[in-house]
Amino acid sequence: MLAVLFLLVSHFAFADNRDTLKSPIFKNDYINGLVGDEDQIRAGLLYDVTRDKIVWDKKGDQVFPIASLTKMMVGLLAIEDVEAGKISMTDTITITSSYKKKIRRRKYATYTTRYDYKFEDVLKMAMVASHNESTIWIAKHCASSVEEFVVRMNERAAQLGLTSTKYYNTSGLPGYANTPDNSSTSRDLLLLGMEITKHPQLIDITSIPYATVSNGKFKTTYRNHNGLVINYNEEVDGIKTGYTRAAGFCLVSTCSRGGHKLMGVILGCQSAVVRNGLVASMVNNYFDAIKLGRLGEGPIDGFQSKLFLDSVDRGLAAIIPTIDTTSKEAVDLKYAYTYKTIYEKVRSTHTVKRGDNLSKIADKYNVALSDLKKWNKIKKNSIQAGQKLAVYKTVKKKIQIKIVVDPDEEKEDLACNDNDLKCGDEDVADNSINKTEVKTEPKVVVKNTTTNNVVVKKAKPVFIYHTVQSGDTLWRISQRYQLNIDELKKVNKISGTNLKKGAKIKIPVKG
Repeated sequence: MLAVLFLLVSHFAFADNRDTLKSPIFKNDYINGLVGDEDQIRAGLLYDVTRDKIVWDKKGDQVFPIASLTKMMVGLLAIEDVEAGKISMTDTITITSSYKKKIRRRKYATYTTRYDYKFEDVLKMAMVASHNESTIWIAKHCASSVEEFVVRMNERAAQLGLTSTKYYNTSGLPGYANTPDNSSTSRDLLLLGMEITKHPQLIDITSIPYATVSNGKFKTTYRNHNGLVINYNEEVDGIKTGYTRAAGFCLVSTCSRGGHKLMGVILGCQSAVVRNGLVASMVNNYFDAIKLGRLGEGPIDGFQSKLFLDSVDRGLAAIIPTIDTTSKEAVDLKYAYTYKTIYEKVRSTHTVKRGDNLSKIADKYNVALSDLKKWNKIKKNSIQAGQKLAVYKTVKKKIQIKIVVDPDEEKEDLACNDNDLKCGDEDVADNSINKTEVKTEPKVVVKNTTTNNVVVKKAKPVFIYHTVQSGDTLWRISQRYQLNIDELKKVNKISGTNLKKGAKIKIPVKG
């Protein structure tokens, strides 16, 4: 009898251990109605980091192509090597580009250009702009070859318990010949994302709205493919986007509000607009349901939410999201907008009637008597019939927010974002870890027919606009967009340091 009991206990212990190995951090607390249109998402989940529970899940254990979500592992290995002292963010990676130029009939000259990148800038190119060739540069800097680095990627995945994840290249580009695409599951990507959050330096990079990098000759500014970072820079951490035709539009992202943290994984959306809109909607619906309001609605202390969630844990309350349902036939533009709630003071006028007094009027409008007297500059309590009194009331107002989408994201996993480099070719000529030779086209030049001088065509300046919010300063805006304050002041013709709330600030986008 004891032997049978021991076998049963051993069996259940082993079963529990297997489940733990498969999903070491996951507890489910599925909330109905959290995502308005699940049919638009191939697979995904929303994980409440603070509560340690998955609150929405669709095909979380099913394997799919992951495109540039591959770069999450590249970034993790890179930052771990930096923290271990094996490499440094200030290391120089030298790229040698050669091209041929026709000098006369059937006669060509070969020109070579050298570009020197800091390792930190290369990491920004990979994580912010999803630049494919930069992952090869990272691999060769962190290992003796790209193939060895891919082996490291798979070994690290096994160490983290990513049992359904397989890497064949560093960029996430579609597999060629008989090589399959890189693939994973939503739950594996959640585990990987949680590991990345342990490295603040890497999170800081993925949270940059616009990353400016230098190659020793000129600077280029890249837009973060995760537009939610631009919409909600103080609350969304970015992490990584991905796209190929096979994978669809994918995203792993974290956000925090009132000290409460969430991580979302979305795979296989039909467009970046749909993906970003559904993620914003899902996160906002959940935050709203746990009494934290919506992203971008201003600071919140989270105390009311903690009391509510304590009641939920005790079984005294339930999390019930309220959402605006989107039809299945909706075009992309219907996903392009969300909203936030703001509070405004609205002025109304009360005409004093016989029998009215200040206390009665204050009670009627639910305002303080002292405020009523202050608004109308009344020192005593006497009022007269027919007198008009100003009354201010705070009301909720919904305002529409357009979700930012990078129009070039569809190109991220199909070709390189810089100088048409052939990112899929990992057999690039290379004589050392710090040198890569690739073929690029020369810069377009135009001959000045009057002076015979070569003149470089100047691109027309491009700007985006930042709306000044409460608490914004020139320094904070310059840090957010990685600009020099003097440059920011010059572009906007600002002489002092004071900024008016609601004013539009020009932000130059380089490159």
